[in-house]
Amino acid sequence: MRSSIALKALIAALFLWVQGAALLDAAAHGEQPHEHYGISCDLHAVTTEVAPIPVTPQLPLPFRTRIAISQPVLEFRPWSQPPGRAPPPRSPPILQQ
Repeated sequence: MRSSIALKALIAALFLWVQGAALLDAAAHGEQPHEHYGISCDLHAVTTEVAPIPVTPQLPLPFRTRIAISQPVLEFRPWSQPPGRAPPPRSPPILQQ
């Protein structure tokens, strides 16, 4: 289990290092084409192909209807309260007691 945590931490650190190096290269050279050790840098080609986010159209607001507000009413419902005691049973007595 320790090796999987170490592997995940290593992959996360590698990802953050690569992202930081790409940001550092972009900050140093901007959008100008440049080379590193005689090899053309590909970050310039990637950054120029990004499409901007289109602007969303303004949508109309939904129509709101007015609802009449009424005060709550406390009413007594006799069926909501159970009776105090059940009636006696109506079956014949049990003879095997």
